[in-house]
Amino acid sequence: MMESLWVKLIVGLIFVGYTGYTTFKSIRLYVTFKKKFENFKEVHKDYTLYVDNQILWIASGILSGFSLAMAFYCLKNPVEQQFYVVMAYLCIGIIFVGLTFETYVRKRCFFIEEGIFYVDKIYRFRVMVRFEQKKRSLFRNVRVLMADGEKFEVSHKLGVKLEECAKTRRSKKKNKQK
Repeated sequence: MMESLWVKLIVGLIFVGYTGYTTFKSIRLYVTFKKKFENFKEVHKDYTLYVDNQILWIASGILSGFSLAMAFYCLKNPVEQQFYVVMAYLCIGIIFVGLTFETYVRKRCFFIEEGIFYVDKIYRFRVMVRFEQKKRSLFRNVRVLMADGEKFEVSHKLGVKLEECAKTRRSKKKNKQK
């Protein structure tokens, strides 16, 4: 049953389609980030780049290359259940390609005096209301709640830095008003 051409075709289309779609979304996020960042750079010349843990997107890229190389190796050298092994490596490689683009975008933040440019949008410090610490399995994240109800999550290190900058900005504004 599992060796039927139709079963292989359906399984292949489902897995490659789903992983391809998620990777497409990540690449689209990267393209959007690049376009909006170019506009941001034209307006804000005095930004400061903050990069949080570059090793993650580099490791994702390496793992993607390794997975795709293993898929081609298994394609050339017969193994038991070859189609499914190649499909597994191919899907893992596609996922890591998407993860590379996603982590590249999400691990970069550009600070300006009144706020930050993160992913594809400018967030003002004065609108940042609360910083909630979130503990998820291995990683700790910070959820930033905005005054208009919007929220986004960042890494713990970036969240702590954002909270410090927001407090510093508020205290400067208070001192300026006195």
